[in-house]
Amino acid sequence: MKDGNWTAEEIRNEVKQLVSKVTELNAEEISDTALFIEELGIDSLMAIEILVSMDKKYKIQISDEEFTKVKNVNDAVELVQRSLENRPALQ
Repeated sequence: MKDGNWTAEEIRNEVKQLVSKVTELNAEEISDTALFIEELGIDSLMAIEILVSMDKKYKIQISDEEFTKVKNVNDAVELVQRSLENRPALQ
């Protein structure tokens, strides 16, 4: 398990895997700009599953309010990066 720095590409790949898992779409077919709700059919329960998975994977806490602003993979990557930058240093 990786606790150090994540590259944007690593985060992007992981987010696509999480989205793929809940939508049953192929991760390679998920565009960085595809809208989660309108294009990928992600509902509120799927969104919660993605949020919880991101929290666990990156050891961060993303609020529901922050996550509701996430519209696509690019937004999710930016949110994870910001959360990683703002989290307290691991002891």
